[in-house]
Amino acid sequence: MTQPATPLAPNPRNLCDLLVDYLEMLGVEFVFGVPGGHNSALFEALDVSEKRGGPRMVMARHESGAVNMADGYARETGRLGVCTATTGPGSTNLLTGMASAFVDHTPLLVVTGQTLLPEFGNGSFQESSPDLMDTAGMLAHCARYSSVVTHPGQFERKLITALNHALRLPRGPAHLSIPVDISRAPAPGSPSYPGFAQFLQESPAIFDSSTFERLWRDLESTLRSGRRVVILVGHHCDGATDSIMAFAELVDAAVITTQRGKRWAPPYHPLVRGVFGFAGHSSARRALTDENVDLILAAGTGLGQWPTSSWDKVLLNDKLVHIHPCQQYFPRAPMARLHLHAGVKAVFDALITRVQEAQLDGGLALPSSGRDSAPAVVPRSVPAQIELRAPDDRKSEAVPIDPRRLVWEIMQHFPANTRFLVDTSNWLAWTLHYFFLGEHTNYRHSAELAAMGWAIGAAVGTALGAPGVPVACLTGDGCFLMSGQEITVAVEQRLPVIFVILNDSGYGMVKHRLRQISNHNLEFGFPRVDFAQMARAMGAHGCSIHTIQDLRDLDLDAICQRPGPTVLDVYIDPEATPPMGMY
Repeated sequence: MTQPATPLAPNPRNLCDLLVDYLEMLGVEFVFGVPGGHNSALFEALDVSEKRGGPRMVMARHESGAVNMADGYARETGRLGVCTATTGPGSTNLLTGMASAFVDHTPLLVVTGQTLLPEFGNGSFQESSPDLMDTAGMLAHCARYSSVVTHPGQFERKLITALNHALRLPRGPAHLSIPVDISRAPAPGSPSYPGFAQFLQESPAIFDSSTFERLWRDLESTLRSGRRVVILVGHHCDGATDSIMAFAELVDAAVITTQRGKRWAPPYHPLVRGVFGFAGHSSARRALTDENVDLILAAGTGLGQWPTSSWDKVLLNDKLVHIHPCQQYFPRAPMARLHLHAGVKAVFDALITRVQEAQLDGGLALPSSGRDSAPAVVPRSVPAQIELRAPDDRKSEAVPIDPRRLVWEIMQHFPANTRFLVDTSNWLAWTLHYFFLGEHTNYRHSAELAAMGWAIGAAVGTALGAPGVPVACLTGDGCFLMSGQEITVAVEQRLPVIFVILNDSGYGMVKHRLRQISNHNLEFGFPRVDFAQMARAMGAHGCSIHTIQDLRDLDLDAICQRPGPTVLDVYIDPEATPPMGMY
């Protein structure tokens, strides 16, 4: 006769429980990951945490999805994104997502498992220790900090170090590799540093006051001589929009943006001239080439190829003042008049104060804008002051669908609070050029590394960070075939994510770019996939969109409130050329 199994005793508190304590202290709600034997202690700690209302696990389908979910969550909430994977291939599968977060300065904590510490170098199953296949070394190249915990006494100190690197400038991923025996080592009853979250908030501000004084002298001279200023808004201008626009209004400065800086500038403000560089607007370029411009304030941009229109001298010249909180980008502009190491908001707040004081004390006369003081905001339309390369074709009924018309319909009919995450597909160029939002901060992409499929996982993390808010993932058929399995996470979590797929049966962005630079006829096509049917097979709602009327017949308000994801499989004209190239 079989004896009843003896219930297992509760697991004692271990170091992974301590890790979760710190996450809760920092306001983290979710950890995204894929389980394995070597990171099982963290899953157990999160199970205990969820039962008491603390951080909980969201299980991804692939490690790349997990890290992108953490990225999307961090961008939406401003909190730390956290993901975990097991040792060996679980760790190596994180590489691309970590690299994307690294170049975008997204704060992540990445926790990977590792084989038993005494077995390092013996060829254990999936061993990736420094003695064999060094995943900590691999991931170090796309992390602000990467280390293996080799003793329980190191754990809390290395965790604090990792969190500091992730959350302080220059932010980015920090990685801890934890051997399975270390992860289950006994932990103290409470964190040794209960004030750590407050400590992070009290970090000193960066402000190079001597260089700022030189900037003020140049600005004052420019304004007194009746010359003009242009502001280039880059990726690191988060939190500075109001200050930038207030300064722009004060001195009547034209405002242009980089591709990633687009989300930080209100497109319907009459001073905003659009995107400069890849997929950009000629109105942005004209703002720079105005013969009356004496100063170009490039704020929060890394000055890479796309934001500089392939290092165009209309931007990179001695009129340039490069403002950035991270000094690593200054060597990209050796021709600049000044390099100002400071937070962007602090610089523009200080400039506003100086200009206003000069007006009162020295009779500084500012250039006239020739417009009303209050900007005319006309959402869901094409901003009058931004010039498009071709008409937006908002009335086209063409079949297959013209992507410009699709962009227009999405602008018109999605709720104003929708978060839009744009993948590295044809969508990227179409939206950079033709897509405008009244709530401009809701436009997001990851075009620095430009990894295909990023938006699919990131949309899931965004939806968890903004409960009940519609999230639209604008992705391509190639991207979806790479990472579409993460839709099942949105099904499981009942998230209102709308995946809008550009279905042109191929890697369209690659095809169109090659046509621009080569006469060799390569199409990069693949068999047509019915993504609406695929979505239904995974438990989601799926709709095939062959005509604009098909799209209009949808009840988008109901879809955006649906407790679960929807796939809109949109059949577009594969010959419609996206507005790629430099402008």
